[in-house]
Amino acid sequence: MKFELNEYHKNISDNELLEDIKRVASIVGKGSLTRDEYRQYGKYSSNTFLRHFGSWTAALEMCDLNVSKYQHAAEKGGHNYSEVSNEQLVSDLQKVAGILHASTFSSGDYKKYGEFSRSTYHRRFGSWNNSLEAAGLSPYKFVSGRKITTEVLFQEIERLWIKLGRQPTSTDIKEGLSQFSLNTYSRHFGSWRKALESFVEYIDDDNSSETMEQTNEIITKHKKIIDYPEPPYKHNTQREPNTHLVLKVYRRDKFRCRKCGASPAIDPSVVLHIDHIIPWSKGGETVFDNLQTLCSKCNLKKSDLIE
Repeated sequence: MKFELNEYHKNISDNELLEDIKRVASIVGKGSLTRDEYRQYGKYSSNTFLRHFGSWTAALEMCDLNVSKYQHAAEKGGHNYSEVSNEQLVSDLQKVAGILHASTFSSGDYKKYGEFSRSTYHRRFGSWNNSLEAAGLSPYKFVSGRKITTEVLFQEIERLWIKLGRQPTSTDIKEGLSQFSLNTYSRHFGSWRKALESFVEYIDDDNSSETMEQTNEIITKHKKIIDYPEPPYKHNTQREPNTHLVLKVYRRDKFRCRKCGASPAIDPSVVLHIDHIIPWSKGGETVFDNLQTLCSKCNLKKSDLIE
């Protein structure tokens, strides 16, 4: 997986948009398609479809895909939408709070476990925090962008890119997938596009051209000839790798676990870790050749063993 910016789609045709919906529907294997499902595999932003066809449901119908009554209700404010009571909305917020064991949470967190759309809460209660307060929960406080460093924002963009398996869009940010608001990125970089360009420039500032296969050979050879230091160990590096080194390792390993091949781009539940091949507790250093990508399960099994 590479961090490359998508091209702007100013001159995209209606037919290309519809064909991409059909392509994603084929991947999902359903006779219909939600916006969230399209965002996971699609090439274009949802706003592009709105500009071309007026609504998401209109685009689905032109592709001969089924449109559920809930999709119609969400876009047209129909009867089904009005059937959802405030009590049901409040109850679902409280249910999600129980799942998260939290007194407050973002709309992005709600999306993972909630039954209703976040736009429904905004229409009914005026804002996300008003919705939380109606449910007896604490307001959610977004972190201010004024004191946030560039590196922290890069880490968040990296997290989103890996989690989604594609370039995150401004729509993703607006819908609460990021812990920072779109204004935070705009204030810091000038715009969301410039934030992405700065991020790609940052991680591409890397002269290493090693492939994963070349690194495997280096590691195998390294294991055979290394003289393991005797305790007490004196390290020349810090235990935790910096963001740039983490990105280099992830990119080399193609954002996959080197043991089992698991990737967040395929399975969102997968969590990747940076592992010391020769454990830190046994004298291993935090350097590129001694680091590898493991999923949380494989990392737990490996522990501090030298494999």
